[in-house]
Amino acid sequence: MDPNARGKLMLASFLTLVASGVGFACRAAAGGVWETEFGIGGGDFGAIMGAGFLGFGVMIFFGGVLVEKLGYKLLLTIAFVGHLASAAMLFAANPMFAGWQESDPATATANVVQLLYWSTFIYSICQGLYEAVINPMIAQLYPENQTHYLNILHAGWPGGMIVGGIFAACFLGGDAWITSLPWAICLSSFAVIVLAYGVIALPQKFPATAAAAGGGDFARVFSCFASLPFLVLIVMHGLIGYMELGVDSWMAKLMENLLPNAIMVLVYTSALMFVLRFFAGPIVHRINPIGLLFGSSIIACLGLYWLGQPIDTVFMVFVAATFYSFGKAFLWPTMLAVAGERWPQCGSVAMGALGAAGMITVGQIGGARIGTQQGYHMSQNLEQTAPETFARYTSDETASGFGYEYKPIVAERLGAVNSIHVADDGSISSTDPIANAGLIEEADKQVLLDNAATDVPAVQDSYLAGGRQALIDTAQIPAGMAIGFLLLLIYYKAIGGYKVLDVNGNPIEGSHDSGDGGDAPAADASAEGGDAPAAEG
Repeated sequence: MDPNARGKLMLASFLTLVASGVGFACRAAAGGVWETEFGIGGGDFGAIMGAGFLGFGVMIFFGGVLVEKLGYKLLLTIAFVGHLASAAMLFAANPMFAGWQESDPATATANVVQLLYWSTFIYSICQGLYEAVINPMIAQLYPENQTHYLNILHAGWPGGMIVGGIFAACFLGGDAWITSLPWAICLSSFAVIVLAYGVIALPQKFPATAAAAGGGDFARVFSCFASLPFLVLIVMHGLIGYMELGVDSWMAKLMENLLPNAIMVLVYTSALMFVLRFFAGPIVHRINPIGLLFGSSIIACLGLYWLGQPIDTVFMVFVAATFYSFGKAFLWPTMLAVAGERWPQCGSVAMGALGAAGMITVGQIGGARIGTQQGYHMSQNLEQTAPETFARYTSDETASGFGYEYKPIVAERLGAVNSIHVADDGSISSTDPIANAGLIEEADKQVLLDNAATDVPAVQDSYLAGGRQALIDTAQIPAGMAIGFLLLLIYYKAIGGYKVLDVNGNPIEGSHDSGDGGDAPAADASAEGGDAPAAEG
């Protein structure tokens, strides 16, 4: 392919992930504005945010098949139109809400929730289509160095998160750093980037998909599922999703009683990931992708364990977060590169299967399990260190899940206690209006205030202890990943080394290898139980 066209498709693919990151970050910051303008509470806001994961998870699973049937360009065009339609729906929210309030005030909030839900769902469908298109396409455009370029590609997501987070902080809500703009303008800002990648990409000629390159043999793209190493990678990618996205979802909340603005930990780790992913190429040429995954898993395990220790200074929290970032930065895109390098005949189907495993695991298990662990360890710590406070703050009902059973802290009381500051002179202040909004019974609120001097520090310390222990528990996930990748390292050494294959199962000259011998013949690749194309045996 023309190098100029290849570079334009790479830039446009990068911008799709930047747009997705900007939109996600701005939407995550919109809860307070929507609560004020439309009366949308936490439950409905959570449902709207959940629509973003639902559509993405569904489409990344089926998108691989659609790519092989419809081609890269058509799906990217559909995503382009859908993303702009999602932005347009945001501008319709305020005028439609005003009309609903005049005609049927009782359903106005519910109706606008549905509008925002479907805008987010369409947005997430487009995200899934992007992933289904850009990952295998970049792997085909840069077959000689897939790990490097897929890591650069996926620097777009943390880059977009940083840009979107800063933009929301500057222009969204009453506490905006510069000025408060209408929320629809802030949330639709991703559309500017969408238009940019559309102008760059859509006029270009796109490469053929794996099925088309293989002579139209559609069944061939599913041959990866007959390979034992590929099935191991699916399990490994599920664990990566659990660790990376699960911890990212909880990082700010787990640290909120330790840092004055805990979201900066996530912004900081995203910034590090953005930078680090540009340097995967030189690393992988020395140790090969499986070696990079093995080393990253060990570093991520140690980083999570370090973050779970009783660190008392903000500086050391960021040092530990830096170490953890070095571990997680390369995992997701390098896994996609391995799928592209070892199963090129499967194209988007192989990469889509890995992405779906990661998203489904974090959506159904990771986030919920980390939250359960935090609640369990918090409750245990409070019962041991302050039993009288424990009796005032726990629920009469028992919570259970993922093998844990405990009496949880009442969520409304926890939210209130986290909003109260006890000064050195014993005086108290409440900074969160939720604590005074009727979510707590007046009698319970008075008990909270009467015992604040002893209860607030105890509950907040236990909250922090629970978060730390949850991170230590989660460190077991990358430890398990390290074992899996070590077994794959041993396996590839036994068959002559890790080699990058073309669609016919032949090693690509000049690509990175494990350094433990010459290029393995194609017949060696087929011995992996389906690692080579189905036509090769």
